[in-house]
Amino acid sequence: MSINHKKTRPVYINLFKIKLPVSAISSITHRLAGIYIFFITLPISLYLLYFSTRSYNDFVTLENNLNNSVYLSTFVAFSLLVFIYHVLTGVRHLLQDIHIGESLSASRFSSYIVFAIWFLLIIFVLFELF
Repeated sequence: MSINHKKTRPVYINLFKIKLPVSAISSITHRLAGIYIFFITLPISLYLLYFSTRSYNDFVTLENNLNNSVYLSTFVAFSLLVFIYHVLTGVRHLLQDIHIGESLSASRFSSYIVFAIWFLLIIFVLFELF
């Protein structure tokens, strides 16, 4: 006994038309920030740490490069902001792991709080950078 059902599934999925909840966006960007930190921020940070502790002259050279190069200082500031965002969302996820803020409304609220704090930090860093 077979029943013919109309196929109502989409033929393709347009990712720009899907409305994800803000907590899902926070979770996805947390993972993307972790990938960025692992593959870009961590190696660059270790290289800068090595270069800054090798000798006093290398430290002064690095300091001059960071002070005079807009591109390098912006890249370092962006990497720092990505790291801070990852930590903020990580704390949010850890709180949810111990059953604090698990409800839909609390999860949505905590996502907005994380985005607000991160936005304020972006403004602060931009004012300090330029």
